[in-house]
Amino acid sequence: MRSYISTIKNWVLVHKKISIVVALVIIGGGYWTISSGNDNVETRYVLAQVERDTIISSISGTGQVSAANEVTLTAKASGDLVYLNAKVGQEVSKGTLIAQVEATDAKYDLESAEIDYQEYVTIDEGDLQDALDTLENERRNARNVMSSAISDMESVAQSLKDLYTGGFIGVNAEDSFRSASAEYSSYRYSKTWEQLSGDVPDLIDDLQNVFRSVPAGATDNQLVSALLEFRQVASTISSLAEEAEEVTLYLKEEGNDGGDEAYADVQQIVDDAYGIAESISSAQGSLADAVETYEELRDGPDALDIRGEALSVEQKRQTYYDHFVIAPFDGVIASVSAEVGDSVNSGTNIATLITKQKIAEISLNEIDAAKVKVGQKATLLFDAVENLSITGEVLEVDLVGTVSQGVVSYNVKIGFDTDDDRVKSGMTVSANIITDMRQDVLTVPISAIIYQGDLTFVNIVNNQTTIQASISQDVSGILLDTPPQAVPVEVGLSDDESIEILSGLEEGEQYVERTITTVGSTGNTGSQAPSLFGGNTGGVRTGGTGGNFQR
Repeated sequence: MRSYISTIKNWVLVHKKISIVVALVIIGGGYWTISSGNDNVETRYVLAQVERDTIISSISGTGQVSAANEVTLTAKASGDLVYLNAKVGQEVSKGTLIAQVEATDAKYDLESAEIDYQEYVTIDEGDLQDALDTLENERRNARNVMSSAISDMESVAQSLKDLYTGGFIGVNAEDSFRSASAEYSSYRYSKTWEQLSGDVPDLIDDLQNVFRSVPAGATDNQLVSALLEFRQVASTISSLAEEAEEVTLYLKEEGNDGGDEAYADVQQIVDDAYGIAESISSAQGSLADAVETYEELRDGPDALDIRGEALSVEQKRQTYYDHFVIAPFDGVIASVSAEVGDSVNSGTNIATLITKQKIAEISLNEIDAAKVKVGQKATLLFDAVENLSITGEVLEVDLVGTVSQGVVSYNVKIGFDTDDDRVKSGMTVSANIITDMRQDVLTVPISAIIYQGDLTFVNIVNNQTTIQASISQDVSGILLDTPPQAVPVEVGLSDDESIEILSGLEEGEQYVERTITTVGSTGNTGSQAPSLFGGNTGGVRTGGTGGNFQR
């Protein structure tokens, strides 16, 4: 064999020109043979018309049936279980007493608190009358104090004037102030004298007018306001008396004769002045206290205080109610965990209550869950109950997903529109959730769409171009004398079979749904969705006919 190949190789090297001619003949013959074999390639087109239809987009998921609501009924108080009204399968209504823990002490505490509250908010007529009597006494006392204060202030003011005119200060002050320090300058002396001579008498006269302006039936506010004016004048006179006391002390320390006696006299004047101010202040405070006490009794307790007492009662009432286990909703007793006579604590399980209404709980991946919203309609199917389909509505979608092995999932709860006794909790359920729906829109099959990058196209044909127009179309398709045109389209919502056409096509327009290619020399046929570019591999063309992209 090797010898034969070597001989051929040597012959080719020696006869190069002849070898090239032989090679060209062989290649040309092969090409002619292949071309002749493909002369019988035939492409047929299955056509359809653009129609209006309804597009329903949905998401599917599986899960289990469960009760719409389930609660474990537990004791909230400690003690002996003295009553139990629960059997498995028993139907109960909302508010039904399921169990009771011994509650004698809690009931006594509640009743005592309610009695105390009633006493607190009830006005005692005797206390109210006593408070009114006290208030009347303080009103009379305020008038008496103001009347006495006027004459007492006049007496103190006159005593101070006597000091500055003929008394110790008047006799010794002139010479002493000539050499006095700045603290006891003649300016300070003259200023005090000016107030005693002019301002004080005017102030006392004003008080006379104030006192006369307070009527016999004056309100408490009028009395308090008048006492305040009296107190301010009394304070001014007390300050002048202190000033005279300091001047007298200064002159005494300077060695003036009669200083001890004069200082004792001025101290008495100061005490009298402050006594007047204190009596006015005391009358004002006593009157205000009497007014407050009477108004509190008359109006009853403060709203905040009442609220505090009411909260105390409410706490004891709740403690009492905690001894009773009540059904929170209509349902069925699913299990019972206690018996009468058991000693229970707060948190001890008594029974389990479930609703008769069922829900489907399914799990969706994060992409599908993002499309689901509360209120969307769904169709529910059950493996255990053939031919049963129940409609429902999405009730809840988890806000936080669950991660398992790097995959995020979200639980979705779907409520049943109708109940069926054949459906039990724990059964497997398949849900088809409608996420969107478009009615009366232009549609084509998804198989008719051609994708080229981000663009989408549909091959359309002109009815006048059909070669076999007289032959009705069947599954074998028809022949076209000109290739279809690929036109760009804008697509919208889609379901498992169809897709919405937003623009690019018109209702009734013919398009290529799919192509059928036959290679005659091999007897092979192929059928595929349309494409922009055609090709031939073996006996089957892998794409539809191309076309220009204009209408």
